This record gives sequence, C-alpha cells and structure tokens, in this order.
Amino acid sequence: MKKILLTGFMLSSFFAFSQSAGSLDASFGTGGKVVTSINSGADKAYATAIQADGKILVAGVTTSGATGKDFAIVRYNADGTLDTAFGTNGIVTSDLQGGSDDVAYSMALLADGKIVLAGYSDDGSQKKAAIVRYTAMGALDTDFGTGGKVYTSFEGTLASEIKVIKVHLATGNLVVGGNAAVSSTKAKPVIARYTAAGALDTNFNTTGIKTLWLSTNDQQYQMTVEDLVVQANGKISAVGWEDFPSLPWDSDYWLCRINSNGTMDTGFSGDGVNVLNGTFNGHDRAYGLLLKDDNSMVVAGGGYVTDLNYSATLFEITPAGVAAGTSSQSNIPYASLNDAIAYDVELDNDGKFVMTGSNGTAAAKTFAISRVNSNYTIDTTFDTDGKVTTAFGSNAVSEAFDAAIQPDNKIVAVGYTGNDFAVARYLGTAATSGTDEFAKNAINLYPNPAGNVLNIATADAGANAYTIFDVNGRAVIKSKATSLNIENLQGGVYILRFDDNGASAKFVKQ
Repeated sequence: MKKILLTGFMLSSFFAFSQSAGSLDASFGTGGKVVTSINSGADKAYATAIQADGKILVAGVTTSGATGKDFAIVRYNADGTLDTAFGTNGIVTSDLQGGSDDVAYSMALLADGKIVLAGYSDDGSQKKAAIVRYTAMGALDTDFGTGGKVYTSFEGTLASEIKVIKVHLATGNLVVGGNAAVSSTKAKPVIARYTAAGALDTNFNTTGIKTLWLSTNDQQYQMTVEDLVVQANGKISAVGWEDFPSLPWDSDYWLCRINSNGTMDTGFSGDGVNVLNGTFNGHDRAYGLLLKDDNSMVVAGGGYVTDLNYSATLFEITPAGVAAGTSSQSNIPYASLNDAIAYDVELDNDGKFVMTGSNGTAAAKTFAISRVNSNYTIDTTFDTDGKVTTAFGSNAVSEAFDAAIQPDNKIVAVGYTGNDFAVARYLGTAATSGTDEFAKNAINLYPNPAGNVLNIATADAGANAYTIFDVNGRAVIKSKATSLNIENLQGGVYILRFDDNGASAKFVKQ
C-alpha cells in the first residue's frame, strides 16, 4: 500500500489495441492474467510494486508441508513471465525462524532497488512483528537487522503483527502500522518507526513504538492500523478499524494523525483520532489511504449501504479530521446479496481513484476493480459502469488485495485464486491505435518519491526538453537535464511532460 494525491491533471494515452479502459491487457500473461503456484499449499499475494525498469514485484505468503507459512516474493517481467534472474527462477521464499509461520502483508521498494517485506513471524511460542530486507536480486540483506531480519513485540508477550510498511524518503526511516494483542479478542492499533538499519527509532515516542488505545473506552475493542502515509514533514496519517468483540458485525472506520515525534496531532479531530460510522452503521472498515495536497484523507474500505448490500466505499476526511460530506464520497455496490470491498486505493495518472478488492459471496468471489472520478462520481469510461470483475478459470474464490499504477496508466492488481498467487493487468486508458506507443514514450522517473535529485530516463535516451507542472497546472521547471536538482521544490505531487510528444509521468517530491 503508498500515496499522495494529485487532482485535475490529465495525462496522455500510451497504449494500443482497440480496448476500453478496464479491459484486461492482452499483452500481459494469458489474456491479461498470470497465476503462479509457489508451493503445494495456500499461496496469497498481499502487496505489489512496479520497478523503474517495468518489472513487477509481488509479495505475500506461501505454504508448504515442510516449513509451513513463509514470506514469498515473485518478480515478473513486464509481459508477465517470471524473471528468472531473480531468486530461484523468479521466486524467493523465506522461512524466518526455522518452521515458523511467516506472513508478509506489505512491501516497500527502496530507491536503491532493495525490497522490504513486513508482516509477522510466529515460532509457536510468540507471534512477533517481522521486517525483512532483501537485495535487489532477492538475497537476504545482512546489513539490515540481524541477518536481514528484525522481530518486535510491540507490547508484552502476546501477538504483534504489521499490516503496512512505508519509507520516509527524507530520512530512510521505515514506518509501520499494525496491532498488538492484549487478549484473544482485543488488540491495540500500533504505529512504530525504525531506522534505515532496522533499529527502533527512539526519537519517535521515546521507544519507537506508539500504541493507540487513547481512552478507557478503547480497551473493549479489537483494533488495527491497515494503511498509512508518511508526510514529507514526518507526520503520519493512518486508517484502520475497530471491532466490538461481542458484536462481530459492529465495527467502525478508525483514523488518526501523529506528529513526527510520536505525539498525537491535536489539530486532527481534537485528539488526533476519529472514529466514524458508515451509511448504514454496520461493519465499517478502512483499508486504503491516499493523502491530498492539503492533507485531506481519501479513505477506501467497505460498509453496508443497505441492510442487504455490503459495498466498496470511498470517502474524504478534511485536514481537521472530520468527514467532508456526502459530496465527497462514493459507494460501489456490485449486486444484491454480494459483498464488495476495497482493500486498496491508488491514484491513476489522470487523477482518478482506483479501488481494488473483491466481490461475491464466501463461496464465490472475484477480483473487483472500480474507478471513481476526482469529484467522487463513478467513472463511466471505465468499462461503462465504473467497475470490472475478474475470475480465474474454474477457481471459485479469487480476491485482490493490492494494486499499482504503471507509468502508462495500466493497473496491476494482485491477490490469489484458489491456492495460488494471481496477478491481473488492466488498461487504464482506452487504447485507440495499433502501434505500441509505450515503447516510444515510456518514461522512468527515479527515485520516486524523490528527495533532492530526480533522474529522468526515456526509451530513446534523448535530451528532449520537458516541463514540470505542479498540481495546479503551473509550470515550475523547464529543463533538458537527465539528472535534475529539485531541492527547491516543495513537497507534493508533480507531473513531468515532454514538450515534443506530450508523454507524461507523475512523481512525488518529499
């Protein structure tokens, strides 16, 4: 999960073939889909990232009879074939503690190409939060933690787990969100910060760990952080949910904002936390987060919109921590008696919101991708009704948990089908010609997010003139440099557009 929001800026169409936005990309895998079996047991992908060279990283968990659940990473070439130069035939698995159950929920791709996975490791005596760093080629990075691994008990000796990990580019710090159990039915939401080397950062809340039961009332709930964004100034915005254990369908959206030193940001809802009920006041959960330039939150998840329809939801929270109102929200119901949920939200290159999740029943589910305009109306240019579902062969159950937007606006969604990793790629822009414009117009901006220097690489490697625009469409830099000093740019989202052919790409300045 990753995100800062750009609104109101349209980019060019890159790709070919006479297909509409939302169609599966026929140039990827088989008919737009790839299924990978790692071991004989259940494999699930929870996270994805796109490298600067267009290769696709997918991470999650694999299960075998020999070692149980293990961290897993698969790297695919841009066409969906396995990248055999990575790990063993494109696959890396890690049994962290010798037979422990290890699940990776989140992934961060570092500027130097290293890969960080986060989740939990359970050796049978204690379930600990786990972070593992790999080299760009998939080997454990022994410069991180102990042998590439870091384990943390957030509170006491009960279970701890990480659901999301992000990198603060300015410092290299790793910021994680998750939960710490206090009983079999109750848990605290947790934010923790680590140095780039894997040590807890004691400049954050003196211990590096912030648990977020803030009142006596909180102590009756099971709570967790599901996603977060680290602002350029180090503040942390996070979302998740709280469940009342004795009423399993009584849950609420949970949101918070924390200062860079670990104190609560009291400018957000008075005490740094807000809890919200959805439209129908039942089983409301937040899983995905974007942050707008004014620090408003865009939150994705699920909630009942009637007593029969559980819907993927999207809504906005103001910088002050209150709901922005019905004009800044959208519900995506699929079919009566079906449950639709969004586990992730991404910003595409046209400033639209792409939600990724699942639709169906417990016995029959599919990938579910929906797109919403920046004004929260359904984007009817995306498969005519703003949503698509994707099944994988004869498997009855498939779910998507994460997505990434390519520079050409294609959408890569990852999850599982049956017992295997599943990846699908969709067109984000209607393709209108028969030539592969991406080959000519592809732009790689790196690192992204960027600090003081932005590198620009194009397919033709030419020194063509380009212009950088801010979110209001103002030109802020004109250059031909392939390595550009952007130290004086304010933190935020920018578009780089080439003057000759209009090819564009988005980057974030931290």
